[in-house]
Amino acid sequence: MAKPKKKVAPPRKPAKSHDELPRHSDWQNPRVVQILDAASRCFARDGLANTTVQEIAVEANLTKSMIHYYFESKQVLILELQAFVHERYFRRVQQKLEALAAAAAPSEERLQGALWEVFDIIADKQFLRLQLELMAEAGRDPYMKNRMQLAQERARDFIEQGAEQVVNAEGGPQIRLPRAIAFLISSTLQGLRIQEFISGEEDLARNAYGLFIAMLTGAMNQARTRPELVADEDTEDGEDDAETVPPAADA
Repeated sequence: MAKPKKKVAPPRKPAKSHDELPRHSDWQNPRVVQILDAASRCFARDGLANTTVQEIAVEANLTKSMIHYYFESKQVLILELQAFVHERYFRRVQQKLEALAAAAAPSEERLQGALWEVFDIIADKQFLRLQLELMAEAGRDPYMKNRMQLAQERARDFIEQGAEQVVNAEGGPQIRLPRAIAFLISSTLQGLRIQEFISGEEDLARNAYGLFIAMLTGAMNQARTRPELVADEDTEDGEDDAETVPPAADA
């Protein structure tokens, strides 16, 4: 007779906003971060299925009972790590984009700089291995799949907002990027880095990304030369009338 699956305990701490994945523990606690970092290394190195709580305890230089004090089960630890890693990289990208948006440089240079910064941030091999493990787990676990979907939606929202902030200079004509642009950027970033991780062809992946950036910034510059695609600053209702840039094929 098959043993019933152990239910995952509900999160003890709610997310700070609807954008964040639900969390189970206090990330300000150094011991929690110590455990999550150790789990990240173990899962990336040996895989989710092959890693035991005892191995995570050894990696963290703690006892197994100490791991269970903070995380009821391995599954809870996996879910917490998913949120922790996503938030850590999200904050790094956010800081870079904010700095570039404030830079006194042409919008094309700011956009190119932002895209390269994001590409370099997600080059971490441990991060990529962990993402592949989480994707595989999402194929088996509907709850994990739902959380990954939320994480991807949040990433696309952030890319969309960040890209608009970077390309639209204050006081100049405004361009509203279509949702598909954020989806394209996110998919290209992740897809190229995964292919690079599997094939080892770092130069080819970087050259392909450079080509993608050139095509994207070229479409943005072409859009700026078409008056029907920029904002009308003298609107009667005072609403934001920035037009959406059409797909590159129509630009």
